[in-house]
Amino acid sequence: MDPITHAVVGLSIAVLTGEPLALSNPAIIGCVAGAIIPDGDIIMQLKGDYVYLKNHRGISHSIPMMFVYAGVLTGLIWMLFTNIELWKVFQVTLIGCFSHIALDITNSYGAQVFWPLNKKRITLDLLLIYDPMLIILCLTIILPYTRSIIPPYIAVFIFIGYLILRQLMKKQAKDIVFKSLGGEYEPLRFRIMPSMIGLIKWHFILSTGMEKVIGEVNIFPRRFKIIDVKKNIEKDLYKLAIDTPIARFFSQFTPIFHVDCEKKEDNYVFKFIDLRYYIARDYLHHATAVMNRDLDVVTSLFHPYAKSRNVEV
Repeated sequence: MDPITHAVVGLSIAVLTGEPLALSNPAIIGCVAGAIIPDGDIIMQLKGDYVYLKNHRGISHSIPMMFVYAGVLTGLIWMLFTNIELWKVFQVTLIGCFSHIALDITNSYGAQVFWPLNKKRITLDLLLIYDPMLIILCLTIILPYTRSIIPPYIAVFIFIGYLILRQLMKKQAKDIVFKSLGGEYEPLRFRIMPSMIGLIKWHFILSTGMEKVIGEVNIFPRRFKIIDVKKNIEKDLYKLAIDTPIARFFSQFTPIFHVDCEKKEDNYVFKFIDLRYYIARDYLHHATAVMNRDLDVVTSLFHPYAKSRNVEV
C-alpha cells in the first residue's frame, strides 16, 4: 500500500480506539506514525533501485520490528510531550505498526512478516496496491459528518465484508480462467492476483512444464484474455541462467519470473521478466545477464520499472 493509505488507516484506527481527533494527541501521532514507519526502508533508495527493491518489505516489515518501531516512537513522543500514558501510547502505536504489515500482505508484493524464522514474502493477493474502497471506508470513520451518519463499527463490518467479497471475486476469476482454458493446459503452478488497475480485473499466471500462460480476467462484464504465452528455455540453459547473480536476486525479489535466452555468436543473453505486474502492454521489472562462451558472466543488469533503466548487480 502507498504511504497515504497507511496514514489514513492509522488515523482511522486511532479514532476507533476512542481517541480525540487532534494533532496534539500523542496517541493519534503514535498510531499514524506507526502505520507509516515500516516504509522508512525507502531510505535505501539512496543506494539505488537495486538495494531498495532487494530489501523493501523485508526485515523492516517483520513482526519483531513492529515492537522496535513502537518502542522507539513511544520514546520520541514521550520526549516531546513528557506527561503521557506510556503504556497506552505504546499499545496504540503498536496497533498502527501492525496495521501496516496487515495491509501489505493483502496485495501481491507481500512482506517478510515472519523474518527471521522465514524469509518468504507472505501475500494474500486480495487488494490493489492503491485500493479506493479502503480509503473511502477510512474516511467515513475519520470525518465527523460521516461518522455521525455511519457508526465506525459499521464501517469495520463493511471492510470485513469487502475482504470476503474480494476473496469470492478471486475465486470466481479463477473459475473463469479454468473454464475458458477448457483443459488446454495442465497447470503445475497457478497464481491469480489483483490487476494493477481496475477493481474487477484480475491477473493470472499459469505455469506448466513447458510454458507460462499470462492473462487477465474481468469479472463484470465477464471477459477473459490471454496476454502472453512464454515458452520455457532448455533445462541446461536454465541451470546456467539461475546461477547468475541477477537470477539469485530475482528469485528473492519475485516468486514468479520467466527466463528467455538468446544465443549469439559469442555469448548467451538471458532475459529475466517479473511476471507479477503487467501494465501498458509490458511487464514492470526486467533484468539481463550476458554470459560468454566460457560461461563467465560479463554483464548483469537489473531494469527496474523500465527496460531503459540499467542497474549493475
